[in-house]
Amino acid sequence: MSWYRPHHPEAAHEHVLACRWTAYPTGRHRLVPDACMDLVCLVEPPGDVVRAVLCGPERSAWTFQLPTGVTGVGVRFRPGCASLVFGLDASTLVDRRVALAELLGARSEATIATAVLDAGSPAERALALERALAPELGRVDPELLGFVDLMTDLLVSSPRLGQAQLAAHAGVTPRQLHRRLVRTFGHGSARLGRLLRFQRFLAVREVAGHDGSIAELAAAAGYADQAHLARDCRAITGLTVRAFLAEWFPTFPDMSDPFKTSRPLVATIT
Repeated sequence: MSWYRPHHPEAAHEHVLACRWTAYPTGRHRLVPDACMDLVCLVEPPGDVVRAVLCGPERSAWTFQLPTGVTGVGVRFRPGCASLVFGLDASTLVDRRVALAELLGARSEATIATAVLDAGSPAERALALERALAPELGRVDPELLGFVDLMTDLLVSSPRLGQAQLAAHAGVTPRQLHRRLVRTFGHGSARLGRLLRFQRFLAVREVAGHDGSIAELAAAAGYADQAHLARDCRAITGLTVRAFLAEWFPTFPDMSDPFKTSRPLVATIT
């Protein structure tokens, strides 16, 4: 997709970032929830104004259209990691956009905006944004990050686990797990699992080179059957599977492992 380009984050930030990206949007575009949050810097004409917002966790697809001349750079946090970086309750940001100044203060927002504007090309601006966030990215509690990694890994690799089983792996009660998931990811286990499973389907399709039937790809992604995929696709994107795939484009630099989990999403179609 020519208007959007994802890039690998720097190695020091892979534990919390899925990617950084540049965008040159024209027209209307559909964005699909992927359990991630994005910090977006929109550069407005004539190129000396930056609006920085954190896009909270989303429950369903949404469309947008930016004014002519606006370009964007951003960083995409791995699922659950934005709440750790900024020390916030993700449930308060569901389907919301929050100004960076509300998270870090006006002075920090101005410093980051200056770093973005002082960089050259859009790709350099995206890198400048990532590096300007480095102090926050490096403060994540390893224990909290371990919980995020565990839940993401289990929900991606073992999609049929119930909440009681997930809670047992985390060493908490099901009720405690629900509260912790909602606070960290913005979603309970059912919705979070649905979003991750759909991203696994897209990843499997990329790894398979678009070969194989929809039913085979759905099975490889952990769906009970093709109808299960169809229901989830309609609920998440508002479209049928084929209609969505006709307009979809990868939003991660390496779709074999979109969330940088400890267990890569390798397609196995037999």
